Amino acid sequence: MGLFDTVRFDKPLRVPEWEQPVVDMQTKHFGNSMQTYTIGSILPESPVRIGVVEDSLWCAPEQADDPGRTHPVYFAIWHRILAGVFLDVEQAEECLRTVDRLDLIAWLERAQTESQRWESRFRHLYTDISALHRHQTEGEPAAEREALLRGLVIRLPDDILQADDPLALILKMHAKEEPGTEGE
Repeated sequence: MGLFDTVRFDKPLRVPEWEQPVVDMQTKHFGNSMQTYTIGSILPESPVRIGVVEDSLWCAPEQADDPGRTHPVYFAIWHRILAGVFLDVEQAEECLRTVDRLDLIAWLERAQTESQRWESRFRHLYTDISALHRHQTEGEPAAEREALLRGLVIRLPDDILQADDPLALILKMHAKEEPGTEGE
């Protein structure tokens, strides 16, 4: 049974007979551990080392009695790297024939940039939660130490520290850094 993995597309796929473009899909072809893959991702549990894997896009039903619709989709996999997602098998095969070092460098650059972005987000969130914890356990620093600590300790704004739920405000503040979120 297992869980689905998600594949996010660089460019939305436009299925001719569907109204909305498709920006991602779920699959069980690359394992089933709720991972998210993009073009350039390594697929450790890929069913092939090099080749094209067929799957189906599914469009949710518009009405209760509608079974939904499917459309074939083709994953181009090059040395267990997701090289592309296509609606046409010939395009997927062409992608495999044309992968080169520049593609690898671009995928590596994107992976490293994403890793650095997440590391930075974690570091900022950890710093803010640590400051909240310090404030809640130690209270305000003594007046003589305050001047010294101001330069060494990152302080959260007073509106966060005095809120009924400061952790919720910190999480909301950091959610705004994530593309596609509205600080919820």
